[in-house]
Amino acid sequence: MEDETQDSISYMEDFMRPKIIWGEISDKSKFAFDFRGEYIPEATTFYMRGENIEYLLCALNSSISEWLFSKVGTTTGVGTVRWKKYTVEQLLVGKPTTWEMNNYMIYFNKLKNQNITIEEFEKYCDDFMFQVYKLNEDEIDYIRNREA
Repeated sequence: MEDETQDSISYMEDFMRPKIIWGEISDKSKFAFDFRGEYIPEATTFYMRGENIEYLLCALNSSISEWLFSKVGTTTGVGTVRWKKYTVEQLLVGKPTTWEMNNYMIYFNKLKNQNITIEEFEKYCDDFMFQVYKLNEDEIDYIRNREA
């Protein structure tokens, strides 16, 4: 019986580690990074752990992600999107070069150390993801104007 209990709670340490957190229903992508390893007991809150989650925070919060999600996600029927785990997993995420990733981590650490605002970080992420996806000006304008 003790082994069964240990197996069923072995994942609990994952909740104590840094992770990406998001709510299911939102009008925009609103992914947050939990630097402190907290646990949020809310039925419609999702957690993401794994490799490169610092980069995924940027990718998921970008306007490109919102546009891509509009192609695979579902809505509530009243204008908000359901950011369900299985649809978030379907998003295509571009892979940055090592140089791009190193530059991104500088900004991520500025956010972590509260040396930049969330708004500055969000703007950086949009521009960064346009670079990662190698979009031209017309494609960038299309993505940006879709949100307006």
